[in-house]
Amino acid sequence: MLYIGYSSLGSAQDESSYSRPMKRRSLEAAARDAKQSKISGFFAASAKTSQPSKPSDPKDEAAESSSTTVKSTVQSTALAQNASSAVALRNGVALPVLGFGTYRLGRQAQGIVAEALKAGYRLIDTAQVYDQGSIESAVGAALRHSGLPRSSVFISTKVWRSSHGFEKTLQACQQSLKRLEVDYIDLYLVHWPGPQPSNSKAWSPQTRQETWRAMEKLLRDGKVKAIGVCNHSIRHLKDLLKSCEIQPMVNQVEFHPLLVQSELLDYCVGEGIAVQAFASLGSGDSRRARDFFALPAVQLAARAHGAQPAAVLLRWATQKGCHVIPKSSQPLRMKQNAELFNITLSEQEMQAIDACHTNARLTWGGVDPDTIE
Repeated sequence: MLYIGYSSLGSAQDESSYSRPMKRRSLEAAARDAKQSKISGFFAASAKTSQPSKPSDPKDEAAESSSTTVKSTVQSTALAQNASSAVALRNGVALPVLGFGTYRLGRQAQGIVAEALKAGYRLIDTAQVYDQGSIESAVGAALRHSGLPRSSVFISTKVWRSSHGFEKTLQACQQSLKRLEVDYIDLYLVHWPGPQPSNSKAWSPQTRQETWRAMEKLLRDGKVKAIGVCNHSIRHLKDLLKSCEIQPMVNQVEFHPLLVQSELLDYCVGEGIAVQAFASLGSGDSRRARDFFALPAVQLAARAHGAQPAAVLLRWATQKGCHVIPKSSQPLRMKQNAELFNITLSEQEMQAIDACHTNARLTWGGVDPDTIE
């Protein structure tokens, strides 16, 4: 039996078509879908019309069909076949199942991202805070020099916690657009549910709501094509859903064999929020990638499929229902990571890796985001 991840399409899915238990959508979620189906139609149209007109570019015309719907859209992350496979978000924008992370790439970032694009990666994930914005600039430069049309590469970046608040979030997005040298961002995320400094006396959950209002405006204005959050707990998401006009489309969270966030994943499934996993191969903060590769369940599956442990870890995540954004500075490793699509783990292999869970948080200094007010 195959563990199949969820579809992040807005419509409800037939539960019998999945081997992984799924929660039925709540009445509240269904009501929000009815409202947001109208909103999504508006944004899908406005995102196209709001971009500045430019002279026709033959490369863009040739790639028109790839747009941010990327190449092939599949109904589940588990059904992805290559780096071009994507799952549609609730507003129709297609999120690639496999992306490339850029955290701590340093001065060689432009060249490393260029290699990732050559290797076929079509989602590049970055953030306002990475090397004080220099990584965003490197990502933009790599894209411009790649020869690829803008429409064929999905760019995701994040507003840092020092920029919470309505006006600050708008300003942060404008700065990211300038550093990336692009007209729009495919996915814009709130990086952390709390402030910087973390003990700021001026902070309140209301500030987080103001940040989200800015995110909604950026979407309406066509500056971004999809919006979401990172490191948000179920409690944070519930609070957001009570006040938002447009619900988050993505929640990027730490998710790996030592931290199998099943309850959070199930909640996001029920609300139609795509889950994007980071630290799938370990965290640069705690340098525990080798621990992941050495897990007996991972080693056993790797030998059974003739695959690299990294491919097993990434395939496990996608079969659970997560999008993944691994990083590597080595072209060979980039290629090996993308080989996750060559294997399918059995139910027994999935369960064995699930059993490695120890609730170990390897990022953000081990802080549980749910402790943030």
